[in-house]
Amino acid sequence: MTAGALFAEVPALPLHTAGKYVAGAYIVLFVLVLVYVSIMAVRLSRIEGELGELLGMAASSPEGERARRGEEGAAPSQPTTNGERALDGERESTPA
Repeated sequence: MTAGALFAEVPALPLHTAGKYVAGAYIVLFVLVLVYVSIMAVRLSRIEGELGELLGMAASSPEGERARRGEEGAAPSQPTTNGERALDGERESTPA
């Protein structure tokens, strides 16, 4: 017998029996989505806190003070080897 013929012969669950399984599946799905959203909210709040701390550190640095006052040379671009230039401590590759 093929699988299609086997499923054709197996009766479906009666509606009064299947309802509790459908409700249980929806509850499990809802709990999983709720757990996922709460994990993402915790991660987002942690990242926002770290970002605020980094912004505070950047504003209290000498370069941040100059940038806030709008002075020239607040964030100088320092040329490096191989066509790269350093911007605020990060390296950015440029085509050679």
